Amino acid sequence: MKEFNKTNTVTYNLITYTGFKSLLLFSLLLESPKSYEEIIEYFKNHPHLKEEVSVDTIRVYLTSLKKIGCEIHKTNKAGGKKFYITKHPYEFNINDKQIKGIIKIYKILQNTIDVNDLIIFEKFIRQLAEKINNPDFTDAINKVSLFKKINMNLLDKLVECTKNKNSITILYNSPTSGKKEIKVITDKLGIYRNNIYLYGISLEYKQDTSYLVSRIIDIVDIDENNDARIEIAPITVGYELGTLTPGAKLSENEKIVEIKDNSVIIEAQTTNLFMMKRKILDYGGLCTVLYPEDFRNDIINTLKEMREVYNND
Repeated sequence: MKEFNKTNTVTYNLITYTGFKSLLLFSLLLESPKSYEEIIEYFKNHPHLKEEVSVDTIRVYLTSLKKIGCEIHKTNKAGGKKFYITKHPYEFNINDKQIKGIIKIYKILQNTIDVNDLIIFEKFIRQLAEKINNPDFTDAINKVSLFKKINMNLLDKLVECTKNKNSITILYNSPTSGKKEIKVITDKLGIYRNNIYLYGISLEYKQDTSYLVSRIIDIVDIDENNDARIEIAPITVGYELGTLTPGAKLSENEKIVEIKDNSVIIEAQTTNLFMMKRKILDYGGLCTVLYPEDFRNDIINTLKEMREVYNND
């Protein structure tokens, strides 16, 4: 201390070597389990030490770490005995109240931000969970995460494809026809009913479509040249909707063309009849499709099939 007060400089004379080496060992064991031989080699090649230490000396350092609150265990595998730290006093942790607060924020973000931004936040919160020794936090994330059934590496590739508007071939596990290859011009990723979807143009049906990302097994091929480009003419769908329908909200491609006493007539311009059908069915008995005739018949047939299922039950 007298030397430091005099020179205001930290030198090797001021360093407690046992403490310094104990901190180095602490950092080393946090990375991965290490054997006596690996620890000796580490100290030998350390740029500021370059000295050999004995097994007995390493035991002294391990004891020092235990005294400050580290829990150190050892493995006895075929490769030899290795030491690792399972708990230490410098761990970052959070309590149940803080977990609930983070999860609440996460739920809000899922409904308010872009999918690409949500992916970034998902990766951040997963990294945070790895740093926190609290399984309740990881369990809480898994319960609300939209990505728990999705391969994140595959998702990163899809993000890149949508940025470039690539034409790709995906291996898709369809709930009706099983695994099959589908060619699609990618457009964007989006969220619908707490699920992540890939939106694009089906090259088979020549219309806008969407695919549940959790059912995409792999990207089989990517057309880097983006040669496949088609123009899709929108279809006009007219439907009557009760004015007090819960959750009713017009999209940007819809407009009210007639107002009645207890209902309104709405026209929608759509290039994706699948998404339009899903929206119509969401309204249930408060909505009636007026035109076009083939789309109206498709809705009627779907409702009949649903009724037969319940009648059979």
